[in-house]
Amino acid sequence: MKKLLVIIFLIYQQSYSQTANDNYELYSLILSEKLDLGTTEKIDSILLIKRFENRLGNDYSLFELSSDSITSNDINILLIKTNKDTTFVKRLIREPSIKRLITGLTDNIDENPKIEIDRLKLTNLHIQSISTRKYYSFFGRNFDKKKPWERIERIYGTRKVVELSRVNYSGNLAAVYYGLHCGSLCGTGNIVIFEKIDEKWRILTELNLWMS
Repeated sequence: MKKLLVIIFLIYQQSYSQTANDNYELYSLILSEKLDLGTTEKIDSILLIKRFENRLGNDYSLFELSSDSITSNDINILLIKTNKDTTFVKRLIREPSIKRLITGLTDNIDENPKIEIDRLKLTNLHIQSISTRKYYSFFGRNFDKKKPWERIERIYGTRKVVELSRVNYSGNLAAVYYGLHCGSLCGTGNIVIFEKIDEKWRILTELNLWMS
């Protein structure tokens, strides 16, 4: 019995470790390929929120909740959100699991891990971490503090603040939300869809949720 428990524990540990490795591979792809950070000889600098929290209570859903299928309204919205990525939209219509992948992320947007910055392997990217509470303290409870971005830049040397959600997996597909905040009228929030092909994660598409 003890040997069986040890075997189960080792299998669990190996599976957890592999999932964690995948998580950080996907996070690193977002930083490098979507945000173009740490990809040149010049060292970039960002503030990474330790654990993403939906403090503003935003609605990240993309589909009509009243229907289990893909509606015409869903299609119109997705074409806008993906910048008319018709190839992805057609595939989503054929594969219901992709809709479940996305809703599985957006319906549980508050369940996010603490990000370990030392596991993000980008050579020319200087990463500092900040708690959600500390980040929002620069703006005040009613967002009435003056010059918050100037204060952030003075203390941390950057205006780029990044938040990353948990990774939601479904077979060889994965979905992650990221937000970039860089000023009062500067920022974007997106869901990135990944696909694992030949043991390598690749970006399949990106869905824009908000932009300022």
